[in-house]
Amino acid sequence: MTSFAIIPLAFILGFALARAATCTVAATGRLVIAGKWDWMFGLLVVPGWAGLTLFALVQTTDGTANLPVDLVMGWQMVVAAILMGIGAFLNRACFVGTVSKIGTGDFAYLLTFAGLALAMWIGHGMAFMDNVTVTQANAPILQDSGRIAAYLVFAVLAAISLYRMVKDRNRAMMALCTVGISAALIFGSSDNWGYTQVMDNLVNGAGLSSGMALELSIFALFGGAIVSSALRDRFRPHFSNMRLASMNFIGGFLMGVGALAVPGGNDLLLLWTIPGLAIYGVAAYLVMIATIAAIMWTMRRRGSHA
Repeated sequence: MTSFAIIPLAFILGFALARAATCTVAATGRLVIAGKWDWMFGLLVVPGWAGLTLFALVQTTDGTANLPVDLVMGWQMVVAAILMGIGAFLNRACFVGTVSKIGTGDFAYLLTFAGLALAMWIGHGMAFMDNVTVTQANAPILQDSGRIAAYLVFAVLAAISLYRMVKDRNRAMMALCTVGISAALIFGSSDNWGYTQVMDNLVNGAGLSSGMALELSIFALFGGAIVSSALRDRFRPHFSNMRLASMNFIGGFLMGVGALAVPGGNDLLLLWTIPGLAIYGVAAYLVMIATIAAIMWTMRRRGSHA
């Protein structure tokens, strides 16, 4: 797939993100506060479809698809995942949710990416990743029983989502499936795609990509989210108050620092690392969710005793 072919896929991804409950913070809050698992199930559907799509890419590209490399889950990654959880909570959305927020016109969330840029700028001077080492490259798909079991789980999740789409005409479920498929096609076909890479290139002097294909695809991602929201009459350009905007900046910075040790950050965990069967991705994502849930539960309990 050519680099420019990523652009329409990025638009589709952004369009679907604006119509699917894919934000880790929102899903965790719905579970902790309302006791409802439906959005959390949606977070499972996305990697389910993404995992099956990556599997198909491997089979149709003679194994040349871009897959994550498994890393040691050392203390740096645990700390990084905690920081991503804190950052996502302060930002009131993970990076995936931030795209959706900007799509609705809440431009204070642009400061999330300003915080990310600052993290990328100072990150090269940090020794945060010194002891994060590669344990092994990706083994061939379905080499062992663990991989077979993972793909069976992905298939079950896909089957359940298909059933709900047909039986209930669930459009949100269709959007979740679209997110998983389009994201896997993008990440599985392109090295270092994403706004994290764009920020890193810009703030550290690497410049623009060849033909600006990477940058144009990022514009297409946000354009898709804005068009999707506008079609549902949900695009309302505004800027939150400075207190909330400052939380966006701090949250983006903390998530960016976390992304220095957990490659790509929390969005890649859901859309590429976990579907690509990198074990550290599952562990880091669970630590991040646990951090968000612990903060929400503590604040809720304090509020109930106030």
